Amino acid sequence: MAFGFGVGDIIALTTMIVKTIEDIHDAPEELQDLAERVELVEITLESTHEKLPHNAPARNMSNIVRLKDRVKEVLSTIKQIVIKYRDNEGRVNPFHRVMYSVGDKREVVKLVVKLGERTKNLTDFLLVQTWDSTNQIRPLIEQVLIQTRSDQELAKDQSRRKDEIATCGPGSQKETDIQTTGCNQVDQVQAVLDHILQTERSSDSTLLPDQEDVSIEKETVVHLGQAGIGDQQAAKAAFPSRKFDPISYTAGRNSLEDPKGWIMVIDSYNEVRSIIAQTYLELVRIWTVNNSGKWLFNRVESAGVRVETKFAKRCFKSRSDFLVTSGKAPESAALKAISGKKPYFQSDEKSDILTRIAQHRSRGIDNWHFRKYQYMLCFDRSVYETVTTLAKYCTKKYGDLPSYANLSKIVLIKDIRLKDAAANLDADATTKLVESIKDGLKSFLKAEYHWTRPPLSVTDGPFRTKQIVLPKIDVKLSPAEEEAKLNEISTKTDCRIRVTNERFDSQLLTITGRSEALSFASSLFREALF
Repeated sequence: MAFGFGVGDIIALTTMIVKTIEDIHDAPEELQDLAERVELVEITLESTHEKLPHNAPARNMSNIVRLKDRVKEVLSTIKQIVIKYRDNEGRVNPFHRVMYSVGDKREVVKLVVKLGERTKNLTDFLLVQTWDSTNQIRPLIEQVLIQTRSDQELAKDQSRRKDEIATCGPGSQKETDIQTTGCNQVDQVQAVLDHILQTERSSDSTLLPDQEDVSIEKETVVHLGQAGIGDQQAAKAAFPSRKFDPISYTAGRNSLEDPKGWIMVIDSYNEVRSIIAQTYLELVRIWTVNNSGKWLFNRVESAGVRVETKFAKRCFKSRSDFLVTSGKAPESAALKAISGKKPYFQSDEKSDILTRIAQHRSRGIDNWHFRKYQYMLCFDRSVYETVTTLAKYCTKKYGDLPSYANLSKIVLIKDIRLKDAAANLDADATTKLVESIKDGLKSFLKAEYHWTRPPLSVTDGPFRTKQIVLPKIDVKLSPAEEEAKLNEISTKTDCRIRVTNERFDSQLLTITGRSEALSFASSLFREALF
């Protein structure tokens, strides 16, 4: 009996159905990825507009505005598609998944390519203008340096002619030291100038905008040492003669949210070891910032490799009993162990952190974690191997996307396996567990962040820190208004503000400043934002 189609047609139809089903499943993650790209490019455009000098040549400004408008045109279209498929709670329902996979998915791919091309054009134009401006000021700076060096050499010759060294007069040891210091400073300025002008243009300018780790790194490198983000040696290499004031710098989240400063600590179920590690890293960060003003890293989160997510379910679909449900509270034994019994280790900062960690609920690993977090720290070899498996699956599934070009660095901190539930551990075993985790994390921080133990306790440093969790639903200001208000309060109180997401429904405000200014700043924040 003939039906009008053959085996090849059946295979083609089956392949198309399977592909459609996969696209439907991928829809929420792709839309989330799209939303993040849109937000990133919007932030970059806002930053570009703020940084542009008002006295720039009219021709250059018109070209910049035209290129920026071309980017915003594509951006607006993509944003409309993202909004179109989300309900009031920000979710993507099954019907919208189907509509997206059979409707706008191809259009989105074309728009993302177009967005990359137009963003690259804008970036290249800005780089050329910066390069030209730097070359224009070189003759003036070189002339100043030559004249200064000539004056100092003349002063040295006059000093050498003196037969006697007076106590405080010209030619004294004190004056010679001042002259030597001046020459050294001139040498340092010359070295920086040569470094800037002799360095070739970076090949990073050809990267697409969704490679956010590169674009935001370019934005924050100027403030690296000043804001205390990431590797301080990198800041010293970029600015060898610059001394940073540890507290005067103020900025909002756009300048401080550096993906390379994100750390995720991982165990099996996100209930004990990862909770201890997350709490300790938060404590070390506050301890360090209270002593020196340096902000070691921007984000630390915890997760369990055996906690269920859609991404993990796809990766381990042949092992249905491997994963457990999410949403469990941390083991009380873990919180008790890390809080410690000695009263002189207690502080308001520690209380804030422990209160926040107690609200944490177990979570698993999603695909986007591998491109957002610079480090994934594991606490036994089994967890390390499982995370590596997830990373390989992520590369296989999303490796053709530019934003997945550089995945997280997976690190085995220590092979610390729990042979019994945390609640059943005795006091000695619990103490050993905490100390082992601390030792491993200290080694990691020293190696990757060049961290050194602060000389003073959390409460004895020159600064204090207050953390406030703000439910997003309670914040009445728009993001732009909130940003402006936070910067205004930061300047008024001389406190540094950092804003990060806390879970999915809240913001975390971290305020660092002199102890007498913290309470005033906190009251201003609550008054302004609610």
